[in-house]
Amino acid sequence: MKRPNPSQKRRKHNRKRFYPGITTGIILSSLTLSVSLFAYFQPTAVKNAVHTMKELSAGISDSEMAWAHSLEKETDRAEPPAEEVPAAPPYLTLSEEMGEIEKLSAEAVASKEDTTYSVMLNTAMGPMLYYNQADSRWADYLYGGQDPMKKYGCGPAAVAMLLNSFTASSMTPPEAADWSAANGCYAPQGGSYHNLIKDSLSDGGLQVQSVKKRTTDNAAGLLRSGHILIALMGKGALTDNGHFILITEYLENGNVHIADPNSYENCTKEWSLSQLMAELKEVYDSGAPLWAVSFPTEG
Repeated sequence: MKRPNPSQKRRKHNRKRFYPGITTGIILSSLTLSVSLFAYFQPTAVKNAVHTMKELSAGISDSEMAWAHSLEKETDRAEPPAEEVPAAPPYLTLSEEMGEIEKLSAEAVASKEDTTYSVMLNTAMGPMLYYNQADSRWADYLYGGQDPMKKYGCGPAAVAMLLNSFTASSMTPPEAADWSAANGCYAPQGGSYHNLIKDSLSDGGLQVQSVKKRTTDNAAGLLRSGHILIALMGKGALTDNGHFILITEYLENGNVHIADPNSYENCTKEWSLSQLMAELKEVYDSGAPLWAVSFPTEG
């Protein structure tokens, strides 16, 4: 029987040791190419590839492993930082105190010059972001180019609350004031014409109707059925001259909450619906003095 040549044994033995090295090298080269292609666009994919290389690293040289580690570090640096999601505004802290008509003021002045308001209100239509016309971010913004928002901006602030919260718009009070001035709703030295309500909200996609039957029972029924009421208040109530407020929700005890662009404090209190109805301004143009706002009906 022919005996095998010792050199042939060594060659076979070397091939057994050499082939895994070739295989590992091919895998490493393929992964290197993949990493290069995806390093910029897919940092997560790169990290997965590096992890795979580590699992196949038995027998790989120290220099190759050092390269893999350096690539992983570069990938970590390339990953964009996670975007911070702004915290949702807190909900308004309510009291059980009743609003007193005689203590309401017509002056719209923030308690401090740097006062800003960022709170949510519960309403018949859902959560609503509150806007105050005297917020320091826009208190001195000139409505129509001449009248400061803190004194004349109740109308734009009221419609901005509704459009910002219940449509795709992110409208702010100054933007609502600009829309009003551009669309014939701004009244110099007088705030807003009454057509601002229907024109702006309809343009924004909400349904608006004038409430002709201005009784307490009818107003309560509208609130219970998912409407927010916009009320133009007359002399002796929330203002000496005329002022837009939102009547936002009907409570189980028969009272209501309001969103007053003129007063943050008024929003924390409960109000008599019958008293508010009795204090509506006696004007009847453009749907005034009471409008019901809701989402558009399907179909």
